[in-house]
Amino acid sequence: MKKCFTNIISAAFCFLQLSPLPLSSRAAQPEASPAYDYSKPELLTGALFVIGSDRQKVLYTFKRTATRNGDTAHVERQFILPNGSVAAFEKVVYASDQLVSFEMQDFQAGVSGGIQIEPDPKNPARKTIFIGYGSGLSPPKGRGAPLQPDTVTDDSLYPFVMDHWNDLMGGKTVRFHFVSLDWERTFDFGLAKTGESTENGEEVVQLTMKPASMFVSAFVKPIVFTVQANGSHLILSYVGRTTPHIRRGNSWKELDAETVFHYPAMDP
Repeated sequence: MKKCFTNIISAAFCFLQLSPLPLSSRAAQPEASPAYDYSKPELLTGALFVIGSDRQKVLYTFKRTATRNGDTAHVERQFILPNGSVAAFEKVVYASDQLVSFEMQDFQAGVSGGIQIEPDPKNPARKTIFIGYGSGLSPPKGRGAPLQPDTVTDDSLYPFVMDHWNDLMGGKTVRFHFVSLDWERTFDFGLAKTGESTENGEEVVQLTMKPASMFVSAFVKPIVFTVQANGSHLILSYVGRTTPHIRRGNSWKELDAETVFHYPAMDP
């Protein structure tokens, strides 16, 4: 069986911005979404913990850096071992705040994957998505397929969430296409509000992301995000599949972890 959704949200990782944003794991930017500045924040950090360890057992730390050059935003996402070495690296390029390319390298497991968005040569008004995955650190381009509306990756999920915030708070399930590098295709997912609570004196809501297919649900557990109920609706944490693999016995396995984000101080 192929691996499933190795980075569903590092997910959450990039979608975290310090202004109203959209959220979306290893995914492509939805074409219908309003422009979102992926070069902000310039620095976002976090930590990945063993689920159920009360945030005491750190597996990896997370670092997202972003820069802008004209209309192009360059994003780098690192997953770092406690000894300081980089376990996995992701590079994302957006042009005019639309996804152009995404590349993931997992140095431990020795695998890589990539996404490229290109105009359809037969119809320049449409776009084609290429998704590739394989052994080694240079991912294949993969075969092309029409880019569907609301196609999301973990770095673009947050903007998608913000774009559908009112629907989510109104009890609706919003659906989107999420990129799976391992399977070299997209799958249908649904996102819905599943709870409300208070965390450190702050009102928060829980959003649950799960596959629309019962078959895929057998291999991918729901991912639960904890999001600020008010203000910028920052994603504070999430529990579920993330990018780096983890060694179990003699092989590398997909990792489910609790990821907690640390935001830079907001301007007064």
